[in-house]
Amino acid sequence: MLPSPRIIVIDDNPGHLRGLADGLNSYGVACLQVLFTGDVEGIRECPHVRVVFADLHLNESGASNDDTRHFTVIGGLLEQTIVPTGPYAIILWTRYADQADGLRRFLEVRLKDIPKPFCVVSLDKNAHLNAAGEVRDVDALVEALASIVQDQPQIAALLNWEERVLGASAGTVSAMIELAIAGLRPEERGQAIGRLLFRLALEAVGSDHVESDRFQAVNEALLPILADRVASLRSDADTEVWEKALEGQTPDAGLTIGEAARLNRFLHVADAKGSSGIDRGAVVRVPDSQLAEFETTFGLGQEDAAEKEFLCSGFNKRNDGFRWMLAQVQATCDFAQRRPGPLPFVLGLEMPCTAVKDSTPRGAMIKCPPFESHGIPRTLHFNTRFQLAIPAATAKTLTVEYRLREALVNDIVYQLHSYGARPGMISFREIGRREPKPPRRASDKTEMR
Repeated sequence: MLPSPRIIVIDDNPGHLRGLADGLNSYGVACLQVLFTGDVEGIRECPHVRVVFADLHLNESGASNDDTRHFTVIGGLLEQTIVPTGPYAIILWTRYADQADGLRRFLEVRLKDIPKPFCVVSLDKNAHLNAAGEVRDVDALVEALASIVQDQPQIAALLNWEERVLGASAGTVSAMIELAIAGLRPEERGQAIGRLLFRLALEAVGSDHVESDRFQAVNEALLPILADRVASLRSDADTEVWEKALEGQTPDAGLTIGEAARLNRFLHVADAKGSSGIDRGAVVRVPDSQLAEFETTFGLGQEDAAEKEFLCSGFNKRNDGFRWMLAQVQATCDFAQRRPGPLPFVLGLEMPCTAVKDSTPRGAMIKCPPFESHGIPRTLHFNTRFQLAIPAATAKTLTVEYRLREALVNDIVYQLHSYGARPGMISFREIGRREPKPPRRASDKTEMR
């Protein structure tokens, strides 16, 4: 329920540990103190840590001239105990300032399963602590800490965004509580907040589905409120941070197809973890039984459909690089409230970007942005004329390959229904006669010059 620490201080000297922590705390900066004894059982994972202070010699009995031994202790703490998800900085809290670069090189090689630190620098504890182990100048310490992050302006900007989004989340929670308890006595407030949460969940997913996942139900209602608060954020006093972060960037820099595919994967494609075939946006492979009856089901053979209706060149049904997929495209409100009835799926062909035919897609076809899959840029082509309705019980048994995020699903659904609702009209025109062009206006002539 409580936020995980953003700053961790690790030292085997209790005096030095307490002095640094007390100094940061007195400035209003919270940190987790870890007295290192060699036993890490009591240390919990801190995935969202942003700054790790670590003494170089964490075990005085093992102090030696073999720097690799000291680096290994720090690397082991990061990889097996703290397990940060990044970004984070390592600050060597030591008088051996020259060891920071060696630790950085060591961690670049050692760390495989967790992100590497965005910087490894040193702060001389002897310069900041007096003989009693207390911080001499708290302002100077905090300024030194801030400058480490500011020296990485792009990281500083992202951390600024993170902090402000956390503030927007806190503001949303505060507003909900104030709304629920206004004018009530203390003993009535808990139930009042519960009543508000229940009403949020009820309106979001309907009375029959609140109990299936209470968090998801309340989240559906709170998400638009939080999204609006985040969308209304402005740079304000942090303008300089963002100016430095984007300094030197120009619109003509462009992206390679690989870079675009990685960004689109991040923006539009989520992994299958926790997803089911009944989820909106879930992408599943066409079952083998239906592939065998492809022409009976869809009215075309796989090769003809791939080339003519999905703009794929070089399709080979025996090549795993080409995969027939189904995307769940249920209406948002029906999905949220689990309305009965078969679930709508639209047929798509996943292919390498190099296999896309260089021709204009027809109105029924929907091209997804390229996204990275198994290290190569791929894309999905859907065709709104090729749809299936699958019972929910059957959809649950299908293996989800990945999930399309909300923005992309909404775009597909919009195009699907726009194409299906297009008007058609029979009209007759005189053959061989062209409609006269409207006279050119003076303003047009001016523009031509």
